[in-house]
Amino acid sequence: MKKRVVAINSSKRKKTTYGLLKQIKKQMEDEDIIVDVFNLFDFNIKECTGCESCLRKGKCCLKDDAESLMTEIAGYDGIIISTPVYMNSISGKLKVFVDRTCRWMHRPQLASMPIMFVVTSAASGIKGTIKYLKNISLQWGGFPTDAISRKVKTLLIPVEAGEYNKFVKHLFMHEKKYRPDINQLIQFQVQRVLAEKVLPIDKEYWDAKGWSNQIYFFDARINIVKRSVAAVFYKFLSSRIRAV
Repeated sequence: MKKRVVAINSSKRKKTTYGLLKQIKKQMEDEDIIVDVFNLFDFNIKECTGCESCLRKGKCCLKDDAESLMTEIAGYDGIIISTPVYMNSISGKLKVFVDRTCRWMHRPQLASMPIMFVVTSAASGIKGTIKYLKNISLQWGGFPTDAISRKVKTLLIPVEAGEYNKFVKHLFMHEKKYRPDINQLIQFQVQRVLAEKVLPIDKEYWDAKGWSNQIYFFDARINIVKRSVAAVFYKFLSSRIRAV
């Protein structure tokens, strides 16, 4: 069965970063993976106002393309997030979109979805940018995999399949074979406690998903040590946060 992947391009120039996405798209389509490239600059995405309407009511008060874009992205089997490095971080356009997805941290819609990163830079900032993107993916409930990066000196090096093999592997892998790391398990406990203690809409969502009494979003391969650490952390955090 073919898999569908959305590649998010957050560079306006459609040159360096976009060029890498085109390479990846062509190669993946030879492996029965359909890749749709979404250019964020083609969408009307307004800055978040911090009104918390999306958190408390489940719907944003702004009228633009962000809601429909989030819905469409959640329908794919995997995500590729790409960005040039601006001021040692992601592009401004991508940051605006990320801010609008804040309810995904409370009510994750990308659980078990593999996510890959493509980052380009003239010189520095790649490592920190990838780390930031990984943190965002964890808050979305996604499953971070590979990271492809290029600088000016390495820009002409073609993308090789080995650079995204984890991403492809997880696209076709059954959830029960996933091995979430301790950071993913800890992030899950944070979101689980917040759902229990803070917003009723979050608790309803988590209960409906069947996540409220689990150690992770799904029945993955988690060894006894990681399970124990996650369970202890959950009990500790739950005891420190009072219900609102």
